[in-house]
Amino acid sequence: MFSFFKKNNSIEASNEYLFDHELIGCALAYEIAISDGELDESELTSLKAEIIKKSEQLNLDSVEVFKTIERHSTESVSFNDFINQINENFNKDQKLKMIEFLWQTAYADNILEVDEERLIRRIADMIRIKDMEVLKLKDKIKKLNLTNN
Repeated sequence: MFSFFKKNNSIEASNEYLFDHELIGCALAYEIAISDGELDESELTSLKAEIIKKSEQLNLDSVEVFKTIERHSTESVSFNDFINQINENFNKDQKLKMIEFLWQTAYADNILEVDEERLIRRIADMIRIKDMEVLKLKDKIKKLNLTNN
């Protein structure tokens, strides 16, 4: 297993992974993308582009990163570890950029599903981003999406 996705050996028989904080947004975006029951091609393209960018920055194999994110999603029941890592390691600007990326992923297929919005707003609440800021980012991405299509 790659060092950026080490199994947490302190918890026997656990399926928890320790994600590099640069990749947490990608893992959460994957959860947003599949929250409506399917992974749309445009959502996948948006997500993979970000994974490639982050992987290059971290000198990692983007294919392995994506496979590990998929595996983690399948094996995990909660993303509370991500929330804890975000709250411990991200400043407010980084949190806002991550929320913006989550909106971009949700809007990639030009349809914002109720489950996608609910999950983004829940994540934002857990990382202590005010609802007003979350809605401003949502509106910004929605407008950008409309002008690009």
